Amino acid sequence: MATSPDPREIRLHFGGTMAAGHTLPAQVLVNSIEQLQRVVHLLAKEHRGEPAGKRVRVSADIKERFGLVCKLPVTGGYTLPVSIGTATQMNPDDEVSAVAERFQKVTGSLASAGPGLDDLVPDGRYRGLLVDAYKATQPPAHLGLELTIEDGQGNAILRPSHLEDMPSPCLEVATPEAAERGRVVGTLVRMGFDTQSIELEYRGRRTLKATYAPEAEAALLSHPRGLIQVRGNICYNAEDEPISIADIDEVLEVDESPMEVAEVVYQNVRHVTNPPLRFNVTFDKVDALYDLEGPFDVMLSADSREDIADALKAELNLLFADYAEGDPARLSSDAKKLRNEIRGRFGLR
Repeated sequence: MATSPDPREIRLHFGGTMAAGHTLPAQVLVNSIEQLQRVVHLLAKEHRGEPAGKRVRVSADIKERFGLVCKLPVTGGYTLPVSIGTATQMNPDDEVSAVAERFQKVTGSLASAGPGLDDLVPDGRYRGLLVDAYKATQPPAHLGLELTIEDGQGNAILRPSHLEDMPSPCLEVATPEAAERGRVVGTLVRMGFDTQSIELEYRGRRTLKATYAPEAEAALLSHPRGLIQVRGNICYNAEDEPISIADIDEVLEVDESPMEVAEVVYQNVRHVTNPPLRFNVTFDKVDALYDLEGPFDVMLSADSREDIADALKAELNLLFADYAEGDPARLSSDAKKLRNEIRGRFGLR
C-alpha cells in the first residue's frame, strides 16, 4: 500500500452517478466527515491509553487538537482533501502525526493491507467502535454512492467492498462490563427467532442490531413493526449514540401520558401541591427522545420515560434551591415572579 509522505493528509473520494457532476448531497458529506472524525477521536483516545468506558467521552483537548480540516474539492467524481489536525510541517505536532500514522495503518488493516485489526487494536471495545464508525462513513446504499478513503496522493486505503462482509464486533463486547444498562426507543423492523435477535430502526435513519432474552420474545411478538422501548446492555459510539444492544429483557410501548407531581422533597422536607403539577409528555420520532414541558417553564428531553422522570425530579429540586428558597434580593424581576409562582403553588409563605 502506497502511503502519503504526510500521514495527516487523506482524501474522501465519492463515486457514483450523483457524484459524476462534482456534486454531492450535503447530508452525505456531513455524515461521512462526522464518522471519520469519530474514528480519529477514538484513535487519539486509544493512543493516550484512555479506556473507552461505557460511553465514549472525548475531551475538549482531543476535539481541538485532532479536529479534521476540510480543503477545496479536487477533480475526479467528488473528492474532498482532509487534514487531521491543524498542525503543519512548519509547526508539527508529534502526537497528531503519531495518531495520523495509526489511522493509516488501522484503515489499511480493514483492507488486509497490513497487520490485522485484532493485532493493531487489541481492545475489543475500541475495535468494535472503530469498525462501526468506518461502516457508518458509507453513504446510504439507495443513493448509489460509494466512499473510498485515500491517502494524500490519491491512493486507495479503504474501499467500500472491504467493509461489506466485516461483522461488527460490538455485540460481542456488549456485556454488563463493556456496555451500559439502559433503554432505547425504536421501531421493530425484523426478528430472527433462531438467533434471538432483532433489528430496530433508530431515529428513522439507521438500524440497530440487538439480541434478546427468551422471556422478551412474547412482548416483541405483540409489537410487530411498532414503536417500542427496550432495555438491555447498550453499546454506544463516541457521540453517545447507541449502535447495538444485547440481552434485551424488557419491552414496553411508548408512553406519552402526562406526568403529575404532587410533592417535592427538598432538604428532607415534603412540599405538597394541590392540585398536582401536570407535565405534558410527547415522543419525538425524529430525535428518538421523550420531551416534557409544563409549569414553571420546565422543558426537558431524555432517552426514556424513566430518565425524563428522574430529570424532572432533579429540575424541581433545582428550582426550589435557586428560586423558592433563594435570596429574593439577588433575583431579577422575572426570577422573582418565578419564585412567587413556585412558592404560591406549594403554599410557602
